[in-house]
Amino acid sequence: MSDEQLNFEVDTIFIPNDEGGEDEYAILDEFEFEGKKYMVLSEIEADDTLGEDEYLYEYTENGDDIELSEIEDDEEFDKVTAYYDSLMQEEDE
Repeated sequence: MSDEQLNFEVDTIFIPNDEGGEDEYAILDEFEFEGKKYMVLSEIEADDTLGEDEYLYEYTENGDDIELSEIEDDEEFDKVTAYYDSLMQEEDE
């Protein structure tokens, strides 16, 4: 996904960074697995391209607010990642 110019509309979310500011991320995908909601994000670079890395977060919605949570359990992360990969393979077929 790196160096892909954003010449289309994407939903974005802002995440606080270590310097006290916020970084903008493109929401690449959202899905549910085992009763929880997950979001796949990629940072939007200064030149309006997507970053090389993708990030996977669990999220909850509270009204208009979205709360992201890191998936800290390695086993859960592996299961969610495998499920997401299977979704992507299905889309490619």
